[in-house]
Amino acid sequence: MKMQKNWWLGFLGFIGIYKIPGMIEAFQADGSWMKLIGFIWLLWFGYFIPEKKED
Repeated sequence: MKMQKNWWLGFLGFIGIYKIPGMIEAFQADGSWMKLIGFIWLLWFGYFIPEKKED
């Protein structure tokens, strides 16, 4: 297994962790749907997933 070429972009996913409370509020009565944009930050965590090493 090896890390993806842009593995360092996975650190941007930490911003998404900070925005989780706002995303939860979006599904409650007092939240705005615009707070769901924070979910995009969580997608950056995908760069931390290693790739299969080709033989």
